[in-house]
Amino acid sequence: MNRFPKKKNRRKRMKKELHLLILEDNPADAELAVRELKKEGFVVKWSLVDTEEAFREALNQRPEVILADYNLPSFDGLSALKIKQVISPTIPLIIISGAIGEELATECIKIGATDYVLKDKLFRLGPVVKRALKEAEEHRERKQAEKELKQSYEKLQKIMEGTINAIGNIVETRDPYTAGHQKKVSQLATFIAQEMKLPQDKIEGIRISSLVHDIGKISIPAEILSKPTKLNEIEYSLIKDHSQIGYDILKNIDFLWPVAQIVLQHHERLDGSGYPQSLKGNDILLEAKIMGVADVVEAMSSRVLC
Repeated sequence: MNRFPKKKNRRKRMKKELHLLILEDNPADAELAVRELKKEGFVVKWSLVDTEEAFREALNQRPEVILADYNLPSFDGLSALKIKQVISPTIPLIIISGAIGEELATECIKIGATDYVLKDKLFRLGPVVKRALKEAEEHRERKQAEKELKQSYEKLQKIMEGTINAIGNIVETRDPYTAGHQKKVSQLATFIAQEMKLPQDKIEGIRISSLVHDIGKISIPAEILSKPTKLNEIEYSLIKDHSQIGYDILKNIDFLWPVAQIVLQHHERLDGSGYPQSLKGNDILLEAKIMGVADVVEAMSSRVLC
């Protein structure tokens, strides 16, 4: 039997300090507000200001919560709220007033106040501050999650960009005469899309698709790709297969844009004379039309079998 019973742990849990900024011209009213918060279990560290200059300076100390009297002789809660929204929009601000109409209260909340409390109902202050702190913490966590998501997306974009460039380089290493063709087509197609004032997302899809539009040529013998004389019918037929082969290579990759379809259609022509599906007019994706123009222009300015 244990002759020495366990001692009860009488140490109180450490409470986190609440850094509070109070805009109030009556110190007694400020002390009443602090007393209410202490009743709710807060350990309050507070500072009192009653002028705009002092308020602006106190915001630099990054208080966790602001209590602002709506009516002051030279400064008021609404003006403080507007200043706070510019300097520190994430800090909760609670309007405290002896008498504030519903219309004014609604206006304050629309501008960015967290809530309002009447001075004769200060018992509401504790719960309101707790909710404000909880919402502020949730907001910070959400912003941090958004930041991390953005960083992950940017990292994924870099990886995808590197992969796209690697895929594009595969073809060009097999034919030194066409080196740089896909990048030049991508630059030209992107410029055309920008001049057409297309949405940024569509422009990016065109840029990415252009970088790999000739990936299907990986299946074509190098001697055909670099043949200095005119191609015979069989050789040209093999060249024409590269759009379909490119589509088959890319179709199972989950791009953010219809890259495989754009690559498949970039040799289609408005009059139906293109390949591989002899599409006409509006049956051809706009991105493929733009890439087709850029491809032909770039091929005419260099020695490339587009």
